[in-house]
Amino acid sequence: MKVSEFNLLCPSFVDGVYLAYNTLSGAFLTLDAADFELTALILEAVAAGDPITGFEPRLVVALRRGGFLVNAAVDERAEVRRRYREGRARTRGVSLTIAPTLSCNFACTYCFQEHPKRHMGDAEIDRIVRHVEANLEPETALSITWFGGEPLMAYPVIKALSTRLRAHCEAIGASYSHSMITNGSLLGDGRIDDLVALGGFRYLQVTLDGPPEVHDRRRLSVVGGPTFDRILANVARASERLRIILRVNVDRSNADRLEGLVDRLVDLDLQRRVSVYLGHTLPYTDVCAGVGDVALSREEFAALQTRFKFYLLTRGFRGVSGLPRPRAGGICVADHPGGAVLAPDDLVFRCWNEVAMTDEHASGRLDGEASASMLANNAGWDSFDPFFHTPCKTCRVQPLCTGGCPWESRKQGPEETGDCTPLRFNLADELRIYHLERSIHRSLPEAFEESELPCQ
Repeated sequence: MKVSEFNLLCPSFVDGVYLAYNTLSGAFLTLDAADFELTALILEAVAAGDPITGFEPRLVVALRRGGFLVNAAVDERAEVRRRYREGRARTRGVSLTIAPTLSCNFACTYCFQEHPKRHMGDAEIDRIVRHVEANLEPETALSITWFGGEPLMAYPVIKALSTRLRAHCEAIGASYSHSMITNGSLLGDGRIDDLVALGGFRYLQVTLDGPPEVHDRRRLSVVGGPTFDRILANVARASERLRIILRVNVDRSNADRLEGLVDRLVDLDLQRRVSVYLGHTLPYTDVCAGVGDVALSREEFAALQTRFKFYLLTRGFRGVSGLPRPRAGGICVADHPGGAVLAPDDLVFRCWNEVAMTDEHASGRLDGEASASMLANNAGWDSFDPFFHTPCKTCRVQPLCTGGCPWESRKQGPEETGDCTPLRFNLADELRIYHLERSIHRSLPEAFEESELPCQ
């Protein structure tokens, strides 16, 4: 027997209560002071090769069941790799990110895209439907994320595709679900009604980057006007009928103004009707390279995320922090076996960050006329290995991120890390907030999973 590489033991925010968590098994234990001391002694004894027959059997059994102690022959790192590869191989169904238009009515200061005026037409709608008909197996699942540009600028495309794709899913016994990444400015009552009526709608993600004076400086309309009040009014109405996730993109220019946004949400009694999380503003593409000057480091972002979640908790938000979950299988649409990002002009990509790029970056075409470079791009994504980074091979949170965002991971060399999750730096505090929240609200449902959150 040996001690797992993936253990974390820490005091909670509640006096006299201690926490134990294993990132490979996902086991989470709460311990009183006496059991915590005994647990530490058991782990020390096993690490030293000493017998543990004299220790409390109840604790030894719990530590073995939770994966805190494992058989000496177990290769835990190999288990992380096995879960990823076998999970990816078992994945069925089709996961699509569809950008019905690349146009946008906003001119955000940090946007990673250019916005060519490209829209999907009827012929492209037909080809998307045929693509799904050819690739979606019966009794599996079709999952769609509407993206852009601003997808609501091409709302007729969304409505037409949703109607036809849901009908096909029903015909073959497959499930249908869809979500949308939108700036929220065009989310009128009629469109809320339609989204509810279409069925299978999981969530809307809308971005608010701080209180009005901050948001309107960062996320202004293309004609230069403010956008905060209109978006918040739309969010308030939509939250009565749809699940809303608010994303707050943060960097050095707005990191100290987040509480003002939370207070505005509380003023509208939205703390029980919306979820809020922070997005790390980074120079994902050449288009947004300038944001590197104000970007927070990974460590700074992780610390800010912890403070922000604690403030949400004090202001009455629910589901602030979920228990981290070990991953099994792909991370996002880029390494999903049935995943694709569909853009106007029949272009097929594998990552959202590519959606506004030219055909030289594409991985195929819906009309079947893929070039040699497109086939090579697609093969590169298919062969993506998230485990080639040397520093990741000794990281305790590897089971939770498996290298992180593939787009960012591929940019780094073998001696660099992948795309580090904030959990590398704030896992103990995340567990403390999780435990504290559930100590306050005993019947609280789980927060939205980290894997649900879109990468942009």
